[in-house]
Amino acid sequence: MAKEVAFITISAVLFVQMGLSSAIQEILHIRLKIASCPKCATFWSVLAYCLLTRHGVVESVAASFISSYIALWLALLYDALAGIYNRAYESITQTDGASKDDEAGQDEPAQAPGSDEVSEM
Repeated sequence: MAKEVAFITISAVLFVQMGLSSAIQEILHIRLKIASCPKCATFWSVLAYCLLTRHGVVESVAASFISSYIALWLALLYDALAGIYNRAYESITQTDGASKDDEAGQDEPAQAPGSDEVSEM
């Protein structure tokens, strides 16, 4: 049971954090608070799984609360990693864009702003 609950927890967090939940809700023109929150999605998914696989009610509720708490920390970790990724991506694209502009500028002679004249070769 622990392996399945861990997979459900990770899947529910990624389902919300990666935007699949909001995309589905937008397409269906509905708004579900349960599907918009990683903790809620995890809690209800794990509870449904545990009850459908005939685990005890107390065990199912406990597993749901514990996995929901873990989902909170997984969502926080995901947000931190996304922030690091965004900063790295911005620094890479700024560096690449600047070097491409510099290379392009060296091949063409400089002209005055607003000049429509064709440069002589």
